[in-house]
Amino acid sequence: MAGIKILINNKLKGSTIMEVVIAMIILITSFGIGMVIFVNVTRSTSPAKRIRAEAAIEEILNQAQFSKEPELNSTFTKGEFRITEVTEPYQNENNLFQLHLTVYDQNGIKIMELKKVYGKNDTRP
Repeated sequence: MAGIKILINNKLKGSTIMEVVIAMIILITSFGIGMVIFVNVTRSTSPAKRIRAEAAIEEILNQAQFSKEPELNSTFTKGEFRITEVTEPYQNENNLFQLHLTVYDQNGIKIMELKKVYGKNDTRP
């Protein structure tokens, strides 16, 4: 024990309770903000997937406009998407229909939704 000095009355500087509480509040706030950002990034769909879903919806809308009889309620799979289609007459008009399409991915997460009123055409483009 030749090189060790024993200091009996030496006080170590510490933090006050107020400093510890403030540090904890800062840490918890930054962790909470980080978690919100992480959840939003992981929940958002990739732009490529959204573009493919929009293309599928446009194709379905074109088919619905030129079909003779509208399908009232249906669920079907198109590529990697599950699409639900609900068509109903719009405000008691003969040639107007409201189409409600909802696109889900393989995990059942809603990617996009479309409500559109369209007129019935008798001829194809």
